[in-house]
Amino acid sequence: MSASRHRAVAAMIGMAVAVGSLATASVSAAHPGEGDHADSSSFEKIPLVTEGLSDPFELDVADDGRVVYIERTGAVKVLEQDTLRQTTALDFGYSLDLLTQSDGLLGLTLDNDFAENGWLYLLWSDPDVAKMNLSRFTMGPDNTIDPASEERLLDYTIWRGEGRANSHMGGSLAMGPDGNLHVATGDNADPFDQSGYTPIDEREGRRAWDAQGTSANTDDLRGKVLRIHPEDDGTYTVPEGNLFAPGTEGARPEIYGMGFRNPFRITVDPETSAVLVGDYGPDARVANPLRGPEGMVELIRMTEPGNHGWPYCHANNQAYIDYDFATGESGEAFDCANPVNESPNNTGLRELPPSQLPLVWYGYGESPEFPELASGGAAPMAGPVYRYDAENPVKTKFPESYDGHWFVSEYARNFYKVLSIDEATGDLLSIDPFLPEESFVSPFEAEFGPDGSLYIMDFGSGRGAGRGSTNTDAGIYRVDYVADGRRPISSFTPDVESGSAPLTVSFDGEASHSPDGLDITYAWDFENDGVVDSTEVSPVHTYEERGQFSARLTVTDSDGLTGVAVQKITAGNTRPEVSFDTPADGGFAELGDTVPYSVDVVDAEDGSTAAGTIDCSRVTVNTQLGHDTHAHPLDNYTGCSGSVFLDPADHGVGQNVYGVLGAGYQDLGTEGVPELTGQDRIRLQVKDKEAEFFSEASGVTVADDSSARGGRLVSDVDDGDWIAFEPVDLTGITGLTLGVVPGAAGATVEVRTGSPTGPKIGQVKVGAAAAAGQVVSPSIDIEGQSGTTTLYLVVSDRGQSGSTEQAQGADDALALDWLVFHGRGVADATAPVVQAEASRTGGPDNLSVELSGSAVAPEDREITSYLWDLGDGTTSEGQEVTHEYSAPGRYTARLIATDSEGTRDWATVELVVADSGR
Repeated sequence: MSASRHRAVAAMIGMAVAVGSLATASVSAAHPGEGDHADSSSFEKIPLVTEGLSDPFELDVADDGRVVYIERTGAVKVLEQDTLRQTTALDFGYSLDLLTQSDGLLGLTLDNDFAENGWLYLLWSDPDVAKMNLSRFTMGPDNTIDPASEERLLDYTIWRGEGRANSHMGGSLAMGPDGNLHVATGDNADPFDQSGYTPIDEREGRRAWDAQGTSANTDDLRGKVLRIHPEDDGTYTVPEGNLFAPGTEGARPEIYGMGFRNPFRITVDPETSAVLVGDYGPDARVANPLRGPEGMVELIRMTEPGNHGWPYCHANNQAYIDYDFATGESGEAFDCANPVNESPNNTGLRELPPSQLPLVWYGYGESPEFPELASGGAAPMAGPVYRYDAENPVKTKFPESYDGHWFVSEYARNFYKVLSIDEATGDLLSIDPFLPEESFVSPFEAEFGPDGSLYIMDFGSGRGAGRGSTNTDAGIYRVDYVADGRRPISSFTPDVESGSAPLTVSFDGEASHSPDGLDITYAWDFENDGVVDSTEVSPVHTYEERGQFSARLTVTDSDGLTGVAVQKITAGNTRPEVSFDTPADGGFAELGDTVPYSVDVVDAEDGSTAAGTIDCSRVTVNTQLGHDTHAHPLDNYTGCSGSVFLDPADHGVGQNVYGVLGAGYQDLGTEGVPELTGQDRIRLQVKDKEAEFFSEASGVTVADDSSARGGRLVSDVDDGDWIAFEPVDLTGITGLTLGVVPGAAGATVEVRTGSPTGPKIGQVKVGAAAAAGQVVSPSIDIEGQSGTTTLYLVVSDRGQSGSTEQAQGADDALALDWLVFHGRGVADATAPVVQAEASRTGGPDNLSVELSGSAVAPEDREITSYLWDLGDGTTSEGQEVTHEYSAPGRYTARLIATDSEGTRDWATVELVVADSGR
């Protein structure tokens, strides 16, 4: 965004924000709010666009109020706020093949003099060559862009098609007050094959898994924040003060900041020119002394150029271990003060600048340094710095109390926060909530406009890659300060939004209102042509002609303030109905499995899949990697039926990852009427999951525990307590193993569906703990029926099973660590076929058991690893192992075989260890 153009506001927001000064940021255990900000009730969130958004990515606001935004799928769009009329200015028209992972149209900012020259800058994927292009385009007075107006500033190579390297692309653009253009680029390294730690794989042919060749490479533009000065002739110069002086051998002068993993959004303070970046981190839930720290993310404020450490150091300069991927051996920790890049993929300097400290860092749990950020998924979105302008006449501008404050959001935790910073020292003073009662769905982007209002973008869920596909619950909104009077809210619903012509639509405007209790009047423009067609609250209108129309309702209060809402109505074509026949929502499949699918389509004009009249080449299916509350785009497929491969996409132990499938069909449309798209989206469940990733619970707590498999477990589980998982469909599931830390008394764990008192499909008794911290793994045969439901684990019969003598140090309540479901679920048979056996299946405590097994790989694959999960909290690599079970209890030993495509399956042996003292 143009910082000088928005002197009183902030520059463009980002998904991450960075600090680059060599000075150490001061840190305290908490940063209590200032308490002088306006109450949430003094702000109003105004919807501008709430339908038809396909991967909305970045926005900027022109001086005349036009909102210019981009969609990753290739479109540049212009929204006129007074009428909510939209124009597609340019569309790169990317193919489904290119839109896998994170390629596409990624970055947008307007020139500081956009009002005079119409210039805007775009960062976009080249469809023909594996590279990213940074270009200037010119927008005409009709809100369109002639592709011939392009002036190419620079480009850089990417590892498209090599693993999942294009998952981290960055892409944000920001203009500074001095006319400098800032470009954020991702490390372009595959993040899914390092167990959640750092990608430093130096083996031959693995350059796309080595961020030392990108982020830590001074001769490469990836994993950086670039700073250049665009010139009028379409070239650029390098401003003074970047990290490397022009002419430095082995270093690019465009680099302002380096050592970033995925600086998804950046912004520039329009007054101080500080560059704010939020950098994403890897996904390890727990630290590993042989690999490095747990995954952390950063918010950074750069006042000087610098190196931010990746892939050697992250967070508050926690060092990773120099791990050898060829031998599996761990070396020394990297030196954050004197990093050295010795990778064969490095083409730049060997000795690098010291790693800088961020302003804020945090992981998945509650941060001891920044508890105001709570816990959950870690996905920082850096927003703008607000600058108050007393001469701005707009009464809805943000108040002066926010001057100089930095607005950030959390994509995974769905909140906004406001950071106060001492600009003289760079110290963080406070972290305040912003609109804590408001609902956000994956907040993605924010900008202050020249009017002093905050413009925000919700990415929503799902993805827009596909014929006409759009994101669910995505939206663009304006947040106004309304302490001096609120605008009326315009809101309406039609009883139908598409159908054959003539189309009669009943509109209901009852939801429109004045938050201040003023009287409002209604003005309906059914075709958005500037003519008022009705002043009723809930009129009926018949669209006699075929076409697509924008119905607009303007409401005006007695103070003369207005609110506008728009919705598309299509006469002459009916939106198709799309649904997955298979797999079922909540079906079970591991990452690495192959899952058959079938999509049903019913369209009033085109027919149906059942009748065989649907053109299946127009049906698209996509896979996504679900991660906590969001999902990463993976692959695209076409066809009414087929099979999809769920990429193994390793995020490390203890990660909440799962498969997501989306389906869409864009119909044929009719003459004079555009095509319409129907969509469906389902979530699959992995069979091997952490107990703490429940969807809802009663009576339990989630506690950090370094001995737990993922570093956390569900504790304090007493009689009547339960945890639940949804959606769940038990098709193809035959059994369940529980990883349990027993309590001082025995208990029964019941498996129920529908509700905590619903049908019981299995149960297992857990004896009292024989020792503090003991882990047992009893298995249950379950008889589930097909159909999406909620699965409950309910604890009952406290004290009714096992010894009543408390093991020294054992808690009163049991704890649940993990769950493993057995059976292929909704996946096909393309997986290792595993056999396992034990030399004995029972005996007294201190039982020694010889465990062995084998596996047959699918055709054209080979078995690459064997791992025994011994069911007592320990594991062992290899096909054979001798293990001693020291404490009585029920255990399930599981042999896991993984093939060369990352697909895995397992076989189990159940063991009963008796108490020799009884």
